[in-house]
Amino acid sequence: MDCREAQKSIIPFIDDKLAVRDLEAFLKHMDLCENCREEYDVYYTMIAGMRYLEGENAEAFNFDAWQKLQSAEDYLLKYKLILVAKIMVFVLLCIGAVWFL
Repeated sequence: MDCREAQKSIIPFIDDKLAVRDLEAFLKHMDLCENCREEYDVYYTMIAGMRYLEGENAEAFNFDAWQKLQSAEDYLLKYKLILVAKIMVFVLLCIGAVWFL
């Protein structure tokens, strides 16, 4: 993911609307690109402030931009672990079905 794509993904990420397939590339880019991290921080602070002032779910909105990135990394790890577990269960079911035939 390049800077232009990452910057287009900032608002969907903040709104939890970034697709999982794009999340890993976005997080990796944020780890590597200081300019995009700074832009993300500005957007996040601005959106958090506006939502707080508007009273739009202000209590649930986390004002720590870096914590949101960390939470997304944790979510992605759990997503991958669950995906691997599902694949393993499917493989075991297939082996069991073949074995019973």
